[in-house]
Amino acid sequence: MRAASVVARRALVSSRGVRAAAPRQLAPWRCLTQTTAPGAQEKRDILKASVPHVASLGWCDDALAAGARDLGLSAAAQGQVTNGAVDLVAFVAQEQCDQLREEVDDAAQELAALDDWRDRLKLAISKRLELSKPFHAHRAQAMGLMVTPLARDDGAVPPADPPPAFEVLHRLVDELARATVVSTEELDVPEWRLRRAAAGVAYALCEVRALTDDSEDLGKSLKVAAEVVDRFGDASEGPAALKQGLKAGAHAAASLGTAALSFLPGPAVGALPQLLDVFASRLSGGLEDVFELSLKKALRALPESPVPAPPGR
Repeated sequence: MRAASVVARRALVSSRGVRAAAPRQLAPWRCLTQTTAPGAQEKRDILKASVPHVASLGWCDDALAAGARDLGLSAAAQGQVTNGAVDLVAFVAQEQCDQLREEVDDAAQELAALDDWRDRLKLAISKRLELSKPFHAHRAQAMGLMVTPLARDDGAVPPADPPPAFEVLHRLVDELARATVVSTEELDVPEWRLRRAAAGVAYALCEVRALTDDSEDLGKSLKVAAEVVDRFGDASEGPAALKQGLKAGAHAAASLGTAALSFLPGPAVGALPQLLDVFASRLSGGLEDVFELSLKKALRALPESPVPAPPGR
């Protein structure tokens, strides 16, 4: 049976005139955080040394080569960073998650003094956006790299492995939502899920708005995030609490339209604007319904996490 199946698949490929490419395993960028893996520490050193060069060179192999030279290595050593600029962006994103965690812990008293969890979340979002400012000029490039699947030499898209943005967003959502936890309230699982949803939707839209934000301190982006956060209710209100927030997020996304997508590198966008228009034409709510469905799907894809302890040292 197995042999027959293989023969059938080969016949199908032959009939289409396509030669099957031998599978090639791509190195996951997450291994760079495992210092026990062979060569992982040197890769991390190259990545860390490359970060100061991003401001002038952008997220690229040139920045990695400059970082390698700073360590006294040959520029060719940047080839050890398997996924190139994608690894560099993911490395910085994870470093910023570490920094955000420290800043949230340092601000524990300030956060606890705020009565509304939404205000705590907005403060945490502002801290995360502040960390991104040194790289603001290359924000679109970074976003494109984070969401673009890594292509094989034959042009095929690797299956199964999600883009780095997914894992980073999962951790970022937890760090932002953790800022809303205080010792004076009991937080159950439904409420924790709601706050994670609010954190994910609001910050994702904040980043999209930042693509075209030329205001001082990225104030326009923070305003979008704040407006979305304020529309989320409390879990005690039932499903309506989440629904209101998702609708607010979808409205904000639709108001940004597909114009912001033009700032992303082509491979990251592809035919997305055209697909959005097609989907919108088939739904009564138009583009807002498209974005609401997308937000729901993204939230369902986020792995569950336990309710954490309040911030503090």
